Amino acid sequence: MTIPTKEWFPTNLTGSIGSYQSWLGGGVDAEAMVTALCNALKPFLLPTSSFDSVTVYTQASPTAPNIPRANVALGIVGTSMSSNPSAAFSATFHFVTTAFGKSKLVLLDSPFGSGWLAPLLPAGFSSDVLALQTEFADANNAWSGRDDHAPGSLVKVTYDVNDKLQKMYYAA
Repeated sequence: MTIPTKEWFPTNLTGSIGSYQSWLGGGVDAEAMVTALCNALKPFLLPTSSFDSVTVYTQASPTAPNIPRANVALGIVGTSMSSNPSAAFSATFHFVTTAFGKSKLVLLDSPFGSGWLAPLLPAGFSSDVLALQTEFADANNAWSGRDDHAPGSLVKVTYDVNDKLQKMYYAA
Protein backbone atom coordinates (compact mmCIF):
# COMPACT_ATOMS: atom_id res chain seq x y z
CA MET A 1 0.00 0.00 0.00
CA THR A 2 1.32 3.44 -0.90
CA ILE A 3 -0.08 6.37 1.05
CA PRO A 4 0.88 9.99 0.38
CA THR A 5 2.10 12.13 3.27
CA LYS A 6 3.32 15.61 3.94
CA GLU A 7 7.06 16.23 3.61
CA TRP A 8 9.25 13.70 5.42
CA PHE A 9 12.19 14.68 7.66
CA PRO A 10 15.05 12.32 8.61
CA THR A 11 14.86 13.52 12.23
CA ASN A 12 13.72 10.73 14.56
CA LEU A 13 11.37 11.69 17.38
CA THR A 14 10.70 8.35 19.10
CA GLY A 15 11.04 5.76 16.33
CA SER A 16 13.72 5.04 13.77
CA ILE A 17 12.25 6.14 10.41
CA GLY A 18 12.08 9.92 10.72
CA SER A 19 9.20 12.29 11.22
CA TYR A 20 6.68 14.62 9.60
CA GLN A 21 5.06 17.93 10.40
CA SER A 22 1.41 17.27 11.16
CA TRP A 23 -1.48 19.19 9.61
CA LEU A 24 -1.68 21.09 12.89
CA GLY A 25 1.98 22.11 12.69
CA GLY A 26 3.51 19.87 15.37
CA GLY A 27 5.97 17.07 14.81
CA VAL A 28 4.74 13.50 14.43
CA ASP A 29 6.95 10.43 14.55
CA ALA A 30 6.74 8.45 11.29
CA GLU A 31 6.97 5.03 12.94
CA ALA A 32 4.28 5.86 15.52
CA MET A 33 2.00 7.26 12.80
CA VAL A 34 2.37 4.19 10.58
CA THR A 35 1.97 1.78 13.50
CA ALA A 36 -1.23 3.49 14.64
CA LEU A 37 -2.72 3.33 11.13
CA CYS A 38 -1.77 -0.35 10.69
CA ASN A 39 -3.34 -1.13 14.07
CA ALA A 40 -6.53 0.59 12.88
CA LEU A 41 -6.44 -1.48 9.67
CA LYS A 42 -5.76 -4.90 11.21
CA PRO A 43 -9.45 -5.64 12.00
CA PHE A 44 -10.01 -5.78 8.23
CA LEU A 45 -7.39 -8.48 7.60
CA LEU A 46 -7.34 -12.14 8.57
CA PRO A 47 -4.60 -13.45 10.90
CA THR A 48 -2.94 -14.92 7.78
CA SER A 49 -2.13 -11.35 6.62
CA SER A 50 0.19 -8.85 8.21
CA PHE A 51 1.91 -5.53 7.83
CA ASP A 52 5.47 -6.79 8.04
CA SER A 53 7.42 -3.62 7.26
CA VAL A 54 7.23 0.01 6.22
CA THR A 55 9.48 1.93 3.87
CA VAL A 56 9.47 5.72 3.64
CA TYR A 57 10.03 7.01 0.11
CA THR A 58 10.53 10.57 -1.08
CA GLN A 59 10.24 12.15 -4.52
CA ALA A 60 11.99 15.27 -5.85
CA SER A 61 8.83 16.08 -7.84
CA PRO A 62 5.46 14.41 -8.49
CA THR A 63 6.83 12.65 -11.59
CA ALA A 64 10.28 11.80 -10.18
CA PRO A 65 11.15 8.25 -9.12
CA ASN A 66 10.56 7.12 -5.54
CA ILE A 67 13.73 7.06 -3.44
CA PRO A 68 13.73 4.79 -0.36
CA ARG A 69 14.86 6.72 2.72
CA ALA A 70 14.11 4.59 5.80
CA ASN A 71 12.45 1.32 6.75
CA VAL A 72 11.54 -0.69 9.79
CA ALA A 73 9.94 -4.05 10.55
CA LEU A 74 6.38 -3.93 11.91
CA GLY A 75 4.86 -7.38 12.43
CA ILE A 76 1.24 -6.20 12.83
CA VAL A 77 -1.05 -9.20 12.19
CA GLY A 78 -4.66 -9.07 11.02
CA THR A 79 -7.34 -9.80 13.62
CA SER A 80 -10.52 -10.37 11.57
CA MET A 81 -12.37 -13.57 12.40
CA SER A 82 -14.62 -13.23 9.34
CA SER A 83 -15.63 -16.41 7.58
CA ASN A 84 -16.24 -14.50 4.33
CA PRO A 85 -13.85 -15.24 1.47
CA SER A 86 -10.80 -13.01 1.30
CA ALA A 87 -8.52 -14.35 -1.45
CA ALA A 88 -8.46 -11.90 -4.37
CA PHE A 89 -10.92 -9.51 -2.69
CA SER A 90 -10.03 -5.91 -1.99
CA ALA A 91 -11.55 -3.49 0.49
CA THR A 92 -11.32 0.19 -0.44
CA PHE A 93 -11.94 2.94 2.10
CA HIS A 94 -12.97 6.08 0.18
CA PHE A 95 -12.25 9.42 1.86
CA VAL A 96 -12.71 13.00 0.72
CA THR A 97 -9.94 15.40 1.61
CA THR A 98 -10.40 18.72 3.32
CA ALA A 99 -10.34 20.29 -0.20
CA PHE A 100 -12.95 17.77 -1.48
CA GLY A 101 -10.37 15.70 -3.36
CA LYS A 102 -10.15 11.93 -3.14
CA SER A 103 -8.05 9.77 -0.88
CA LYS A 104 -8.32 6.05 -0.39
CA LEU A 105 -6.86 3.13 1.46
CA VAL A 106 -6.89 -0.23 -0.35
CA LEU A 107 -6.44 -3.58 1.39
CA LEU A 108 -5.83 -6.72 -0.65
CA ASP A 109 -7.02 -10.16 0.45
CA SER A 110 -9.50 -8.55 2.82
CA PRO A 111 -12.67 -10.50 3.68
CA PHE A 112 -15.61 -8.76 2.08
CA GLY A 113 -18.26 -7.08 4.16
CA SER A 114 -21.56 -8.47 5.36
CA GLY A 115 -23.43 -6.86 2.44
CA TRP A 116 -21.40 -8.91 -0.01
CA LEU A 117 -20.22 -6.54 -2.72
CA ALA A 118 -22.63 -3.71 -1.90
CA PRO A 119 -20.94 -0.47 -0.76
CA LEU A 120 -20.95 0.23 2.94
CA LEU A 121 -22.18 3.77 3.63
CA PRO A 122 -21.71 5.93 6.78
CA ALA A 123 -24.97 4.85 8.43
CA GLY A 124 -23.66 1.27 8.45
CA PHE A 125 -20.09 1.91 9.61
CA SER A 126 -18.95 -0.37 12.42
CA SER A 127 -16.88 0.82 15.36
CA ASP A 128 -13.76 -0.55 13.59
CA VAL A 129 -14.52 1.50 10.45
CA LEU A 130 -15.12 4.60 12.56
CA ALA A 131 -11.85 4.04 14.42
CA LEU A 132 -10.01 3.79 11.09
CA GLN A 133 -11.65 7.02 9.93
CA THR A 134 -10.61 8.77 13.13
CA GLU A 135 -7.00 7.59 12.83
CA PHE A 136 -6.48 8.34 9.14
CA ALA A 137 -8.18 11.77 9.25
CA ASP A 138 -6.51 12.89 12.50
CA ALA A 139 -4.91 16.30 11.83
CA ASN A 140 -2.18 15.40 14.35
CA ASN A 141 -0.86 13.05 11.63
CA ALA A 142 0.65 13.82 8.24
CA TRP A 143 -1.35 11.54 5.91
CA SER A 144 -2.34 13.27 2.69
CA GLY A 145 -4.61 12.86 -0.29
CA ARG A 146 -3.09 13.02 -3.75
CA ASP A 147 -4.37 16.62 -3.90
CA ASP A 148 -1.94 17.56 -1.08
CA HIS A 149 -4.70 18.11 1.48
CA ALA A 150 -5.51 16.27 4.68
CA PRO A 151 -7.85 13.28 4.60
CA GLY A 152 -11.31 14.26 5.82
CA SER A 153 -14.51 12.23 5.91
CA LEU A 154 -14.85 8.57 5.04
CA VAL A 155 -17.73 8.42 2.55
CA LYS A 156 -17.94 4.70 1.75
CA VAL A 157 -16.24 1.33 1.87
CA THR A 158 -16.37 -0.86 -1.21
CA TYR A 159 -15.44 -4.48 -1.79
CA ASP A 160 -14.38 -5.87 -5.13
CA VAL A 161 -12.70 -8.82 -6.78
CA ASN A 162 -9.13 -7.90 -7.65
CA ASP A 163 -8.69 -9.24 -11.18
CA LYS A 164 -4.88 -9.46 -11.03
CA LEU A 165 -4.93 -11.41 -7.78
CA GLN A 166 -7.74 -13.63 -9.03
CA LYS A 167 -5.74 -14.55 -12.15
CA MET A 168 -2.61 -15.14 -10.08
CA TYR A 169 -4.35 -17.30 -7.45
CA TYR A 170 -6.55 -19.31 -9.76
CA ALA A 171 -4.25 -19.80 -12.76
CA ALA A 172 -4.51 -23.25 -14.20
